Order: sequence, then C-alpha cells, then structure tokens
Amino acid sequence: ADTTSRPGKFIGIHFFNPPQLMKLVEVIPGEKTSQEVTELTKDFVKSVNKQAVLCRKDVPGFIINRLFIPMVHEACYVKDRTGATLEEIDSAVKFKLGFPMGIFELADFTGMDVIHKATVEMHLRDKKVINPHPLVEKMFDEKKLGQKSGEGYYK
Repeated sequence: ADTTSRPGKFIGIHFFNPPQLMKLVEVIPGEKTSQEVTELTKDFVKSVNKQAVLCRKDVPGFIINRLFIPMVHEACYVKDRTGATLEEIDSAVKFKLGFPMGIFELADFTGMDVIHKATVEMHLRDKKVINPHPLVEKMFDEKKLGQKSGEGYYK
C-alpha cells in the first residue's frame, strides 16, 4: 500500500484452494485502508457467495495459513513419530476434528509448491514459523506437487 499513491484504497483478499470447495475469504486491509474500501470488499466477497473474515493485522500467513501451514508440517512429524498412515491422520482430522478434508488431502489440493513457498516466506518474516519438514522439501524438489502434478501425498 505504501508504494501506491492511494494507500486508503488498497486492500488484500485471499481466496483459498480449492475455491470451489472453500467458502472462506480473508480480507486484509492495510494500515491506511479506508473503512469504506473494507466494507465494499466484504460486500464483494458476499456477492460471490463466500464468507469474509477480517484479518485485522497484516501478518505473514494472515489467519488461516498461520494455522494451516504449521499443521501440514506437524502432520508429517506425527507420521514420522507415530507410524500413522496418511489415511489415518486425514481420517482423524475429518472424523474427529470435523474438518471438511484431511490435512494431507488439503495439502495436495493446495500444492506443495504453494505450501513450500508460503512456509519459507513466513519463516523469513517471522522466525517463530516452523521450517519446512524434510518430506515437504523432498516432495517440492521432486516436483510432487499434489493434484497439479498427479502426485503429492496421494496419487
């Protein structure tokens, strides 16, 4: 926003993958974004049949990726430490926690390139964010990016 001549008109919106399944959209006003622009953006999100959530502070990963990205890496660590399968972890998340899809399933929809890049960028800006799990690094390096490449955690 600071690089524009109209920072009061600048706002971010973050749709989630897969957008046809995910209703949530993060709305991220800048420090100088007007309330009018924020309300117009929230109205736009509603007009495309999505649910807006306001991210009141522009932090790396916003709200959801600040939660989801570490969950992907932690799910890999759970797999390492417990011997649980991908299917067992995803089933636990879906049927006990009530998520619409498992962590590994969603990671494959999102793409390992996106998860890897988001993790690296978030960690550069905030050292509290976990570094990529070695399996995430390996899949990224091998171009096993999920649905877009035909193979990720699942084929």
